[in-house]
Amino acid sequence: MAIASFVGGSDLRGSDEVTRATITQFMNMAETQLFPAACQVLYPCWGLMPNNKNVVNKGHENIKSFMTVLDKHLLDKTYLVGESVTLADLTLAVYMRDLYSMIFDEAKRNSFTNVTRWFTTIVNQDEVLRILGPTSLCEKPAQFDAKLFQQNNPKPQKNAPKKEQAPKKQTPKKEEPKKEEPKPEAPKKERKAPFSTLPPAKLSMDTFKRMYWNEETPVIMKYFDENFVDGEWSVWKVEYKYQNELKRTTTTNNLVKGMFQRLESMKKFAFGLMYVFGDAGDQRLAGVWLGRGGDNFFYEDDNWTIDIENYNCTKLDMGKTEDKALWTKFISAEIDDWEGRQFEKDHIF
Repeated sequence: MAIASFVGGSDLRGSDEVTRATITQFMNMAETQLFPAACQVLYPCWGLMPNNKNVVNKGHENIKSFMTVLDKHLLDKTYLVGESVTLADLTLAVYMRDLYSMIFDEAKRNSFTNVTRWFTTIVNQDEVLRILGPTSLCEKPAQFDAKLFQQNNPKPQKNAPKKEQAPKKQTPKKEEPKKEEPKPEAPKKERKAPFSTLPPAKLSMDTFKRMYWNEETPVIMKYFDENFVDGEWSVWKVEYKYQNELKRTTTTNNLVKGMFQRLESMKKFAFGLMYVFGDAGDQRLAGVWLGRGGDNFFYEDDNWTIDIENYNCTKLDMGKTEDKALWTKFISAEIDDWEGRQFEKDHIF
């Protein structure tokens, strides 16, 4: 945006401070509000992101809110700022172009008539056509492409077994004096598989995870309510103990990613949602987990306790309205803030 402002000239970037500030405001809105929401909707269609229905729905909601505000603004305006095309128009139209090409069918376009009028005006400017070419409008909204996602995210292949080599001819060796055979070691105790003492559970973790990625919240919660048995599974709220140390968003995200890597062997026994809230320097890290058994499942294996020691864990009672509501809000991606800090990033285990 800085380069565009520099090379755009006064006509595009504004001739006075107020106009320049307003243009910059729209450019920032395009980058910080519209673009993240558009990615949530478009990336699954391009096979770049799993089809998390909750994330996609959240993206649609944020786009709708953005478009509603913009539609009101353009009610009596031809351009976003002033009486001619500016960087505000060009930036926002470019960020919106894929949505109009892939997501906004005729019905959707007609629900935001002012924005659609403005958008078609901008993309049909001679200078825009020369650079971007014609913009085709969506006829049928794009959907998640499972095959494309698999192509973009191939599963690691197991190493092919090595070919057996023909045995080498051995030359006879001279007989050596017999050595005393070492005494056999005591048999090692076999390590118990996690949760091997528990009876089979009614709820299947594989089924639950598959539904989370592919179904709407009511369908997910219906399966959960019909199959969750307290003691066979348990739900926990976790909050990072040292919240005042969360200074940088990158570091906070890496904290969660490292935890997930170390818990790889727990995947078939647990499902987790960890959310980062707040801006850099004032962040919160919290989430919910569903895991095997009635006790804190992180302590079933010593390898799983490394990170959880840094979290306060509270068991949620699915029979209590308040606890069930918190769990449902996380599942439906409706947790927008935590202790006054706005949602920043989600991590799914």
